[in-house]
Amino acid sequence: MLDPATLALLAKLKVLAKKTGINLDLVKMTGDKGYAELTLKELSNSDDAELVLIVVQLMNQFGLIDAPAGSSKSEDKKGGDRYIGALR
Repeated sequence: MLDPATLALLAKLKVLAKKTGINLDLVKMTGDKGYAELTLKELSNSDDAELVLIVVQLMNQFGLIDAPAGSSKSEDKKGGDRYIGALR
């Protein structure tokens, strides 16, 4: 069962996708990972910023984005103590 936040995102996605001419099958979207991935990748190319934001959030919730959250922060910490540049 999906949480209420994900359901709200799916509802917004359905409405915004319909405006772009794409009819989504929400039942298939939640049950078929291949369909969800293909559809979300297609919708991620939209010019509508709100639609793209929802797509990215859903891709993250469905586990379709491989980059771990916060990886750039840990890289910044590693390089923070390293000396780079000319002599002081």
